[in-house]
Amino acid sequence: NWKIENFQRMLKIIGQTATGFYSPRFDVVGLDGKVHSLKLRVTQFTSTSYKGYSVTGVSEAANSRPMGEVVPFQVDVAYIPYDLMLAGTIEMELNGKTILGSFGNAEQDMFEKTNISFMNQTSPVTITINNRNNSEFNDGSIFCVATTQDVLEMKVQLSTPGTLTSSTSLVPTNDQTVKQIGESRLLSDIKALLTSVDNYADFSIVCQGETFPCHEAILRARSPVFDKMFAQKLKEWTTREMIMDDVKKETVGHLLEYIYTSEVTKKVENDAELIYVADKYYIAGLMELCFRKLPEVEENKVVDILILADRHNLEDFKKLSMQRILKHKKKFLKDEDFVAKLKETPHILMDLFQL
Repeated sequence: NWKIENFQRMLKIIGQTATGFYSPRFDVVGLDGKVHSLKLRVTQFTSTSYKGYSVTGVSEAANSRPMGEVVPFQVDVAYIPYDLMLAGTIEMELNGKTILGSFGNAEQDMFEKTNISFMNQTSPVTITINNRNNSEFNDGSIFCVATTQDVLEMKVQLSTPGTLTSSTSLVPTNDQTVKQIGESRLLSDIKALLTSVDNYADFSIVCQGETFPCHEAILRARSPVFDKMFAQKLKEWTTREMIMDDVKKETVGHLLEYIYTSEVTKKVENDAELIYVADKYYIAGLMELCFRKLPEVEENKVVDILILADRHNLEDFKKLSMQRILKHKKKFLKDEDFVAKLKETPHILMDLFQL
């Protein structure tokens, strides 16, 4: 839902420009699982809209409308990456009636790419331009609103192949509060910092020869260990660089993704390392995430998590790992790698037999 207050004023000031004016940003998940940030754009149909000619007449559903009483405009989806396919519907209250528009058709698996404008399905609008022949123009994407309508609310639904996207709103819907919407937008903006980190970074983490740009303020807010490191003005504070050589670079990538987004979207190859850095930098939310995913971890990784949990006194992780092992004891004991690792830590083997 997008509610535009002072709609006519917005059109007059911004809508006549080539860029138009935009909705708040919202996220769309593509077929490949990537998250893309898009916006809706409203542009008034003016002299710049059709080969430099100005609009001299407007008709809606074959009925002529005085130019001073209506404004033709278009709505499209902006910032679409080349590989994102979409279908969409729009619903607006214009001039006292409901107007519907769409592009593509998700139910029929018809999706479109780039330069996507909503097509008017309810009340086709034709404009006349002041060229030599006073030509009429209608590509189906024009909507018409009375100059007296000062508030415009539109309901938009976008779909990608197999995935239904969320909608964006300037006002809370029935099941959303202003606080929830604010939190959602804040998270989206913080996520954007990670994707554009090269432009604004003021600190770096270096691991296995790879540099991970990041932000001191974000690290300090998310980890009391990082906060203390910066507060005490240790070497890293001076050099603006931290060497992290006790884990692999993939683990650093997972760590930073969680710090910025509160989620880990890529497959974790070394769960034990991720638990280790979550504990080392005291990131409670990441520890909780790892613990909740422990029942789903591949069996060949459980012994590494058990050994790590024992070494760092992570009792909850140790207990749950042992429970998984005991539940499938015969299978684990046939694993030579599992047996070899337990032989190196005989006290853990004793703990297992005592359960």
